[in-house]
Amino acid sequence: MRVARLLSAALLAAALPCLPSVAHAAPKPLTSADLPRLTQELSRVTQHAQQLSDALNRAAAQDGGLRVAYARLDDARYAAQLALDVQARHAYMANDQGFSAWQYQLAAPSAEILATRAAAAGLDVDQRLVDAVTTQKKAVAALQQQADAFRNKLMGQAQAVLAEEETARELYLQAKAIADAEHLAAVQAQLDAQRAALDNVSTEVSFALTPAQTARARQALDDQAPVNALLEQSGGAIPAGYVATGQTASGIASWYGPGFVGRPTASGAPYDQERLTCANKELPLGTVIHVTANGYAVNCLVNDRGPYVAGRILDMSLAGARALGYSGLAQVTIEVLTPA
Repeated sequence: MRVARLLSAALLAAALPCLPSVAHAAPKPLTSADLPRLTQELSRVTQHAQQLSDALNRAAAQDGGLRVAYARLDDARYAAQLALDVQARHAYMANDQGFSAWQYQLAAPSAEILATRAAAAGLDVDQRLVDAVTTQKKAVAALQQQADAFRNKLMGQAQAVLAEEETARELYLQAKAIADAEHLAAVQAQLDAQRAALDNVSTEVSFALTPAQTARARQALDDQAPVNALLEQSGGAIPAGYVATGQTASGIASWYGPGFVGRPTASGAPYDQERLTCANKELPLGTVIHVTANGYAVNCLVNDRGPYVAGRILDMSLAGARALGYSGLAQVTIEVLTPA
């Protein structure tokens, strides 16, 4: 049966006429008549590549901000771990029996393990230090996860820019060949400008993919660092070197936190929820204010714009809201401070 099927197939094939092979037509040569279409399409694609690149740069600024916030949070975690480590070791050293049992392992266990052993031995270790280390570790891990996810998204945006740029360069080469062959000086100059724009896009993508802050962000961080340090040291008192102006206002304050970490503020510095900063619509950026609520006081640097909700006058950082003892909204009074 199989032989019969094969024979039938062979006979059927022999009965079919021989079809001529289909020759693919060579692409039609491009001429000066194609230049308007090519240059128009090149302009459109280059403009789109630039728009994608601008969006990538904005995202890269947030990526850099996340890295700054992560580094700062990790420093806080390290400080908390060190404090717990020191106390746990002191607790062991104060107990000869406990210390001799673990003296050869003290360099290896984590602070939490040491603290657990100390507690089991009836030694006094501040539970607040244990809680602080645990909280900081969770916060660092969460921010690291957020930064990694954002970085992956950034890479996708970069690939989109590069794909559009590659399309633009192919159009450029086609148009350039025609302009050179026909000595069209005006078109050549226009194409050179387009190529310069594409080269600029390539440079911007390269910078965006390096884990660094933009120049504006770095400058803003450097400028604000001394003020931030002073405000954090001052607590609820008027900071040294500043005096009250008597210019006050009262209203509702909100706060903004994790979802904004790393995003550029209006001042250019990346948002860090653990800094004593705030957003206000009227006061000049760089203004230092004294804020009171719920019987507490704190000093903040205005480095962002907002809140954009009717009836609210201030958007505090998480650190500022925490210092004032609120987690939702609060009735606050602000007073503008000025350098003495």
